[in-house]
Amino acid sequence: MKPDLFEQDLLDIPSRLHDLADRLDADDPWAALTSRDVLLSGMGSSQYAARTAAGWLRHAGAQIADEIASTDPGWLGGPDTSAVLISASGGSAETLDRSARLADGTQRVALVNTIESALARQADVVVPMWAAPEPGEVACRSYRHTVALLLAMGLPRQQIAAACRAAAERTAALLADTSWIDAVDDVLAPAETTYWIAPASRIGSALQSALMMREVPRRPAVGCETGDWSHVDVYLTLTTDYRCVVFTGSRWDAQAADWLTNRGSAVFCVGDPLGVPGEGVLPMPSDPVIRMLCEPIVAELLALRWWRRNPIEVA
Repeated sequence: MKPDLFEQDLLDIPSRLHDLADRLDADDPWAALTSRDVLLSGMGSSQYAARTAAGWLRHAGAQIADEIASTDPGWLGGPDTSAVLISASGGSAETLDRSARLADGTQRVALVNTIESALARQADVVVPMWAAPEPGEVACRSYRHTVALLLAMGLPRQQIAAACRAAAERTAALLADTSWIDAVDDVLAPAETTYWIAPASRIGSALQSALMMREVPRRPAVGCETGDWSHVDVYLTLTTDYRCVVFTGSRWDAQAADWLTNRGSAVFCVGDPLGVPGEGVLPMPSDPVIRMLCEPIVAELLALRWWRRNPIEVA
């Protein structure tokens, strides 16, 4: 983790999203995919992106399985199937191992940000992320590009390209005027652990945000799905100073809002207000694809601020 370089990686998000949009308009990155029976697999941010995209692709009619690459035994593959193995570096040990364990005849497709990588060399097909190197050593642009590229497997490419451009413009505006971070900081700073809540259709926003807090300032953080929150995390609102960011847009927002209100929890909403007393709100576009490409910037910029407030030297 290199904080100053990470900041530059964030500042470059809009230009890279515009570039990705141009590439999606020009070519189909999945033209060489031979099957609609597909596995999406990776670790960390790659797995979050795969989990997010898989639901959209299944809704579009694709036969998609998504598994964390360390799953054993898991999806087998075989003739007339394709496995999209995702790793920005192309060197994740678990993803390389997952590739090796696939059945003979499986088409191996490497979705990578590093073309000259071990995973790319093992693949039948290589799909570049086009996110450019991330010298800050944190998967920020590559996460967004993975989401967008995977969605383009089953949704109209022009729709995804337009979403990339809209997300680039909204992100550029949030980067140009970062005064909004103060309100997020005020809500979350007193907490030992922060919580990030998102709908299943954008679950990567919660999981990626929690990862940013763990990876950059090395603070405890948890990501949770909005509906499931009332079954797994609600209990903490009774016994802790519960402080969370809610990426709104779930049909289960109101259920979570009732608990958060009754327990006096501190809430910051990314999107629409929930009606929780004292909540902060950062408006976002209504389109869910645009939102999932925009909203990770909240945690990324907060994580960078918290690191600078209390630098952690990691050998």
